[in-house]
Amino acid sequence: MIDRPLLPLKPGENYRFHFDATKCIGCKCCEVACHEQNNNPPEVKWRQVGEIEGGLFPDTKRFYISMSCNHCGDPACLNGCPVDAYYKDETTGIVRIKDDVCIGCQYCTWNCPYGAPQFNKERGMVTKCDMCHGRIERGQNPACVEACPSGALEIERFKVEEWKISEANAPGVPDASITQSTTRITPPEKNGFDLNRIDAYRIQPEHPHYSLILLTVLTQLAVGGFGSLLTLEWLDYFKNLPDFFGRFLKIAHLVMLGTVVIALNASFFHLGRPLHAIRALKMWKRSWLSREVLFFSLFAGSAIVYSVLAWQHFYPFSFLLRGLFGILVMLFGLAGVYCSAMIYRVPARPSWDSLRTPIAFLATSFILGPLLSLAVFVWSLKEQPIAWGEILPTLKIVGLFLTSILIAAGFVQLAGVIVKILHSLNNDEPELQASTRMLTQRFRVLFLARLGILLMTLLLVPMVLFNLVLHANLEISTLAGCLTALTILTLASELTGRYLFFVTVVPKKRPEGYF
Repeated sequence: MIDRPLLPLKPGENYRFHFDATKCIGCKCCEVACHEQNNNPPEVKWRQVGEIEGGLFPDTKRFYISMSCNHCGDPACLNGCPVDAYYKDETTGIVRIKDDVCIGCQYCTWNCPYGAPQFNKERGMVTKCDMCHGRIERGQNPACVEACPSGALEIERFKVEEWKISEANAPGVPDASITQSTTRITPPEKNGFDLNRIDAYRIQPEHPHYSLILLTVLTQLAVGGFGSLLTLEWLDYFKNLPDFFGRFLKIAHLVMLGTVVIALNASFFHLGRPLHAIRALKMWKRSWLSREVLFFSLFAGSAIVYSVLAWQHFYPFSFLLRGLFGILVMLFGLAGVYCSAMIYRVPARPSWDSLRTPIAFLATSFILGPLLSLAVFVWSLKEQPIAWGEILPTLKIVGLFLTSILIAAGFVQLAGVIVKILHSLNNDEPELQASTRMLTQRFRVLFLARLGILLMTLLLVPMVLFNLVLHANLEISTLAGCLTALTILTLASELTGRYLFFVTVVPKKRPEGYF
């Protein structure tokens, strides 16, 4: 152990960790000291000792990497926080979190490529290393530094303007340029060895975030559904469809509105502190999560007005008002879906960080929305005492329009999955390759079932409608049952796809140990 006094800072200087991998013996005294100092539960590790190795038996080498928060120059955790819970101390350079502000959304844990911020379930919030700021203020070294028996860890001063990012790179550690990491690492001598992290083989599924699965899929369904209704209303205006079409619109509005309510309520279960959810609107100028909350709130509010207008006719401005709010619903909804997708476009999670993510989210909207609208339309005809000859022309128009959107969006979704797999096969990024391996191997059954159901829907919906229009040999109740079954299966397919989206992502992170 060392007992060196902490040198005071000079103007333009900050503190940083220096880790010397040539001295570390892997005893993990730093881990233990950090736990004792901060009273964290076992699963929350602010400092972690990982392992890197290289060579072929018997000529092998193994070294250790001790890492905590790097107190970056451009902290990804701070930039993405929707409630402004993070701040970088201008005097010391320490990145700290305000405990009383954090709502436990965990977005920062996705943004950080080192896995420094960690969710504490007991407290319902994210916590991280603060360099033992209380000890720093008293001129003492952090607990991990004082506990290190080999002197591998120390706190040192550095001039912020002169710091070169490349100095922080080391084998098995994510590129320091992502966040301008300030930690200085003295790497081990390679001596011809190709050193890699020892935990590279141990790829485990990530948390599925069930509440986020419901939130994202159901909001996208509602956006696609309201978009279908808006277009059909314009079609009704120009084509003057029969009266039973108006009844369908009223029912469909209630169904879509109910979907929005379920989706937005599901989002609260993701938060560690749901009672403070309103804070998530604070950083809308900077955070994609704040923008998502803002636009989906506007979407929900305008959807309520739009649905009320669908039931109440305020002549002579009824159609104009409905059209105006319908357009607002679509604009806010599409903006919300885009912001929702951009939340996941973070460099720390390579399989998410692609244009395919917003495309896939929008495709889900225009697969599920038109399909549910078509099923509701057929169900609305079931109790109507209308001759088949009166129904068929309207069914042709509605069915052709909704099915065309569904098929186009479905094939975009399938193409996106194929492109993702092909791209990963030709990419050197290990996290991206590991994500695809997990998708096609460990979760192969779910993956194939999800694609099979979607392909079945794209084939069966037009076949059923084509047969109905040509031969008129299906009863309304049979058609309604078929479409309902396909809607449920397709919804299950998209929910499964979103589940795989969450669990198969392989994040960049600091190295871990063998055990």
